[in-house]
Amino acid sequence: MSESRQLAATPLTESWKPMIQKIILLMTFFSVIWGGLYLWLRGRAMVQTPMGMSNYRQWIQSSMADMFYKVSDREILYLLTGLIMLGALTGFFLPGKITQYDQFKAIERAIQHNRLDQYNEAVLALDEMKNLSSPIVQNELGVAYLGLGNFENAEKAFLRATKLMPHYSKAYQNLAVVYTITGKTAKAGFAETRAMEADKFPISRKSLYNIKDNITDQIGRRLFLAGLLALGAWQLPRLIIRFLQFRRQKKFGEQLADGLVMIANGLRAGFSLLQAFEMVAKEAKPPLSEEFDLVLREHRLGASLGDALKRMADRMPGNDTRLMVNATLILLESGGNLPERFDTLAKTMQERKRIQLKIKTMTAEGETQAYMLALLPLVLALLLNSMNNEVFRLMYTTVLGWMIIGLIVLMEVVGLIWMLKIVKVKI
Repeated sequence: MSESRQLAATPLTESWKPMIQKIILLMTFFSVIWGGLYLWLRGRAMVQTPMGMSNYRQWIQSSMADMFYKVSDREILYLLTGLIMLGALTGFFLPGKITQYDQFKAIERAIQHNRLDQYNEAVLALDEMKNLSSPIVQNELGVAYLGLGNFENAEKAFLRATKLMPHYSKAYQNLAVVYTITGKTAKAGFAETRAMEADKFPISRKSLYNIKDNITDQIGRRLFLAGLLALGAWQLPRLIIRFLQFRRQKKFGEQLADGLVMIANGLRAGFSLLQAFEMVAKEAKPPLSEEFDLVLREHRLGASLGDALKRMADRMPGNDTRLMVNATLILLESGGNLPERFDTLAKTMQERKRIQLKIKTMTAEGETQAYMLALLPLVLALLLNSMNNEVFRLMYTTVLGWMIIGLIVLMEVVGLIWMLKIVKVKI
């Protein structure tokens, strides 16, 4: 009596008129929103803060330029607009997609319950969807009512399933069973005839489930999530740039000691300090070569070598970089044995890295335990969801559940940061 999983494809029987009206309404709504957003972003190009600092777009452009990526202001504008649109659309449609997935899983559970003669569980699984215009939902409800002996509700459910899909053979077969049990022989024969005729028509899985996303449902949640994800998308370039800067600075720090050794060797060979810098710019790998090349170009354009090195320290903030720049500035003012001083700096940096690596190895076990403890609630949540989905699904289908999840995530982040600070050792 329950629905088979093997279904063939057929053209959709639903009317296209309501769908076209929704599409036109959505296009009009989002055209107004995105047009206003584009004009607002474009207008902010001329806005300056009271401190004279560049706005967000100019900060992105200058930060990318510091990492030797050329990006125009128009490209940044298009990128930000596209990201905000993507975030807002994702947030707007995500609740509907989650609901559709939950409904699909509930139908699958109901089918399984009916196959195992667990009719009460099947009715509970489909209780929230009994008003949906879904042929398979009405058929499975009818199967459950039939198994419970509620022939009146079973008949109503099967009739609605056949009304929603006139060539639904399974529903006609089940309806014939109800009529046979209740003694309505004529109607049973008619239903069996319709079942045989309808069996000639293949039906698609999509039209059988007919689970649609009504954009007017959960409108408050949709707008809130759209705004939240749009704000997150607005800040996404900042996070990406921070990550790229961190990765570049880390690589620069790893190369700096070797670069200082190269400078010391050049000075011993008779090169001047600028010629030694030029040798590093030509022979070293990026980003070390790029940074020293930029120092040389700024110096050729009129900046003093000290100012150019200070700007390099601003672009590459780190203990080693500041140590090298300050030492170089002192040596330029007071003089001294430059090759020996650069060798000493290189050895100091290498020793620092060796100690940091040793400390990292010693604290690796503590960090691993911290991450494992942080992942444990997620593993338990997945386990509970698989064991008793009907109860646990309230965590992600209700407002209170999402508030609890937000609190859990906040506590997890705070706890993880705290544990990592405990095991971290600074030198």
